[in-house]
Amino acid sequence: MKKIKQFFSSVKLKVQNLFKRKNNVKDKKPTLKFKHRRFPKVIVASKHNFKKAWIFIVPLLVGGAGVTLGLLTRAKPDLEVNVEITDNKVNHRVFLLTDDNMVVPLSVSLEQKMTKAEEVMDIFNLLKDDCRYQNNTIRGYIPKETKLNAIDIENGLLTLDVTSEFETLPKKSIMHVVEALTYTFTSIDGVDSLRFRVDGCLVDKLAGDYQIPTVLNKSIGINRRLTSLSGKQNKEEVVMLYNRKIEQKDYYIPMTVDATKGETRVETVLNAIELKPSTHLNLQKVKEYSYLNLSNKPVVNEQTVSLDITKSGMVDEVTISKELYDLMNLTFDYSDIDLKVNLTFEGEDLAVDGVIDENDYQVSEIVYNEVKL
Repeated sequence: MKKIKQFFSSVKLKVQNLFKRKNNVKDKKPTLKFKHRRFPKVIVASKHNFKKAWIFIVPLLVGGAGVTLGLLTRAKPDLEVNVEITDNKVNHRVFLLTDDNMVVPLSVSLEQKMTKAEEVMDIFNLLKDDCRYQNNTIRGYIPKETKLNAIDIENGLLTLDVTSEFETLPKKSIMHVVEALTYTFTSIDGVDSLRFRVDGCLVDKLAGDYQIPTVLNKSIGINRRLTSLSGKQNKEEVVMLYNRKIEQKDYYIPMTVDATKGETRVETVLNAIELKPSTHLNLQKVKEYSYLNLSNKPVVNEQTVSLDITKSGMVDEVTISKELYDLMNLTFDYSDIDLKVNLTFEGEDLAVDGVIDENDYQVSEIVYNEVKL
């Protein structure tokens, strides 16, 4: 019995010494425990591995002080992340006709091509008369049997050599067909003017006897009505944008108009804003034009034009409407005014909603009247 008591006393003493040693270690130095390794892991959640997703933001230098931010995101057990690789797409502007022969620009997305000639060919095919959009209310006009013999671009001049079917373009709408062709192909980057050949012969007439310049450019106008500037004093042609409903959707419609000539072409454009659209053409004024403060003269320098706006053109107290910004850039571009637009409120420069850097902004990249092919 005595030996048994001595045994348990010995065991008790050993256990006490063990706990004492552990407590001494803890008192001396705290330890940090890491699972697996001490460096953060990045785990991509997928259907094979979805337990946790860790996202770490690298240290940022803010105001001279180093601030390290970490963000931990826990994925749901059924989260599936798919990485989708999309084809390269580029936006193009093509000009088609409505049933009553109004030229309407459309923004379309096409697969990027390796060469400019392939790009031109894709656009040419979109203009054929078997291509129709918006429940057949917008249509192409090039006879569908027409083929391209050759494509040449030199010093900004695009020459299209086509087969003889091209000469059967519709007579009734030939003036607006020529406008639409010209604006479509001169909207291609690097193309400033256009001419046609039919089986090698230079074209100066279409649809029988409709005379055209051998070299076409945007000076021919768009949606021009049969009016003349002769006898009109102090008038100048510019292009304005109007709204028109097509299948319950609003479209921008560009139109060449006669406006009172200002001291600068910019002022002429602003004078044109005051013009009323033709009601018989079912056109309406674009409401964003009314957001301009026309009582203040524009400030024009070599690269920019500054326009003051009213509070209606503001998204909030410090941000300007992108719709108004896009509209004014398009308007000046259509009127061949190569200036960047700067919108101000009460003379103060403000940011444009959705535009990170106005220096990188390109008018050619504005998407409007978009249709899906």
